[in-house]
Amino acid sequence: MNWNINKTLTAVALPLIAVSTMLSAARGQKNCEPTPPAACYPDDCCRTYCMGPDNYGVNAAVRPRTCNGDWVVTIAGLYWNAHQDGMEYAVETEVIPTSQSERNSLINANYKNPDFDWNYGFKFGIGYNTTCDGWDIGVVWTNYNGKASSHDEAEEDDNRTLLTLWSNFSIDGNEPTFASDIQTCWNLKLDLVDIELGREFWNSKRVSFRPHIGIRYAALRQSFEIQHKGGTWSEETPHLNNTVDLDNDFKGTGIRFGLDSTWNFGCGWAIYGNFALSILYGRFHFDHDEQNRLAVAPFTKLKILEADDGFRVSRLATDLSLGVQYAALFCQCQYGIMIRFGWEQHLFLDQNQMWRVVKDTDDTSPLTNSFHQRRGDLDTQGWTLTFRFDF
Repeated sequence: MNWNINKTLTAVALPLIAVSTMLSAARGQKNCEPTPPAACYPDDCCRTYCMGPDNYGVNAAVRPRTCNGDWVVTIAGLYWNAHQDGMEYAVETEVIPTSQSERNSLINANYKNPDFDWNYGFKFGIGYNTTCDGWDIGVVWTNYNGKASSHDEAEEDDNRTLLTLWSNFSIDGNEPTFASDIQTCWNLKLDLVDIELGREFWNSKRVSFRPHIGIRYAALRQSFEIQHKGGTWSEETPHLNNTVDLDNDFKGTGIRFGLDSTWNFGCGWAIYGNFALSILYGRFHFDHDEQNRLAVAPFTKLKILEADDGFRVSRLATDLSLGVQYAALFCQCQYGIMIRFGWEQHLFLDQNQMWRVVKDTDDTSPLTNSFHQRRGDLDTQGWTLTFRFDF
């Protein structure tokens, strides 16, 4: 009898103990209490990597890499190039000697675009790798200044001329506006602030993925200056010089999500490939100013056009990167370093909202000016060298 009672009590007590243990574990997980540091494991080259906090399910966490909750500082140097659609500022074409009124005819013509230069920038980020299921959170600031410029000359003596595409100035209602000398200067100031929440996990012994979500703030400020000389402006007495100033600014905030991947070969070496997509809601602000200036003293200025526009809209942006990295832990897994070198590509859709002047005429009416937005996408791409320190 006593044996049966003991057996019954044991059968009841064991499930109760199990349930109590599960509830305690669930309560600790709910409160996100820190778990003991996980052990570090050697790879094929006698270095170490950390599997993160204890994880009894699938997809064991990679972070924190130093086998404890740690801070992460990231510094990157950029050498990028920027391009934008719809930046044509003139059409170089042959002059018809027998008919000045047909100068608008395009013969052996080609569009002129600014020459986009390479320039430097930087990234700076700080984050924290938690022991709560291997989650990490951080913020990264990206700063880059892009530039483009050009200088074109075309004289009628060389049987060439430059038809302007952005000027609202004209002398004769039946004559197109043209120049013999055009200089351009385009500047881009790009600032991105990304706040991310992610989790890096092992998909296999060699491959890890890091899905992440967050918020992006973007500020893209553009200025485009075009200087016209000669041609139409030399037909005035005294001669004139012309300047067209355009500003195209966008500031927006929106959601951002993506997936980072690391493909390890061992000995700390790996290939990485990352992708992110963001939808930004913000405001465009655009200014278009044009003025003529006397080429001789007293250099009087005359305003030709002054217009501005502003509206709110959503815009799509994509981020891509691919490269090679080296990572290692030292001081008994207390500190970690990572060096990355790769190619980045960023695309910002429909960023060119500048108004361009379109000259239109037919056989029965004089030439008139109309205006339309020169839609175009902006992209930046180039090399990025990244240093990261975990402590």
